[in-house]
Amino acid sequence: MPKYLIAYRKTEESGQKPEWAVFTTDSELSLEAHAVKQRVDKLMSVLGEKLCSNCEVACIGSGRLDDVLYRRDEATPETSIVYGLIDA
Repeated sequence: MPKYLIAYRKTEESGQKPEWAVFTTDSELSLEAHAVKQRVDKLMSVLGEKLCSNCEVACIGSGRLDDVLYRRDEATPETSIVYGLIDA
């Protein structure tokens, strides 16, 4: 079963430097940009976190875990959420 990485830039307080939070999922049903944002919103509401910018969502493709994480770090500052397929 394929595994997907979803990462989002979060802050816990305004003015704080954003940092990436990451989780994985096996569900392909949740991998449209709208569904990814809903999953992140739900998780953040439980954890008391906030997105750092205007919530652009980008697919970063597939690759080994380290490749996908590297591409996550290359996302533009306007991108709040990224997701990609992790190769087994």
